[in-house]
Amino acid sequence: MPECTMTIEEEDQADAGPIVFVLRVVCGSFEAFELALESEDSVTEYALISDEESVRIYHTVVENLYPEEIDELVFNKTLVERWWITSDGEHLKQQFANREELVAYRDSCRKMDIDFQLRRLYESNTDDYRIPGVSEKQHEALRVAYEEGYFDVPRRASLREVADVLDISRSALAERLHRGQSHVFEHYFSDRPY
Repeated sequence: MPECTMTIEEEDQADAGPIVFVLRVVCGSFEAFELALESEDSVTEYALISDEESVRIYHTVVENLYPEEIDELVFNKTLVERWWITSDGEHLKQQFANREELVAYRDSCRKMDIDFQLRRLYESNTDDYRIPGVSEKQHEALRVAYEEGYFDVPRRASLREVADVLDISRSALAERLHRGQSHVFEHYFSDRPY
C-alpha cells in the first residue's frame, strides 16, 4: 500500500462468505491506493462512498484474507476499539476481559506469525472516568484549570491563580496540564498505536 492510513470503520461477513470492510482512508495519492486495491488478489471489489478531499470512505469486499487459525482470535474475549492500517502494518486498540485473554491473544498471534507488540497496558475501572493515561493529579489539574476559567477565551484565571488553588508551583501545574492534555489529544486524535 502507498503511504496511507486506513481506519476500519466497519467490518461485516456473511456466513462463510467474503468480508466487507468500510475503510476511512487518508492518503497522499488516492490513485495509487486504488491501484493497490486493484492489484490485491483478495480484494474482489471496492467502491468509493465519500470523497472529502484529503479523506475518502471506501466499501471493499475481501475474500480469503484470513487463515482458518484466525478463529482463535475471533473467540477471544476482546473489544476492538480502533483498528487502522499504515505502511508499517496493522494497529489495534483493544480492551480485553482480563489479562488471561490478553495472554491468549498474544500467544495466538505468535502461533500464526502475526507480529504482536504491546504499546500500552492499563486497567479500566468502572469507577474511574478518567481518560487512560491521565494520572489523578493531571486530572485534578485539568479539572480545576477548567473550573477556574484557565481555558476560557478570554482567560479568567492565570496559571499562577490555578496553581495557588491547587497549592502547587506554576511549573508543576504547567507540567501536569501539558502531560494531561497530551494524553487527552492522544486518546482522541492519534493514529499511533497505544
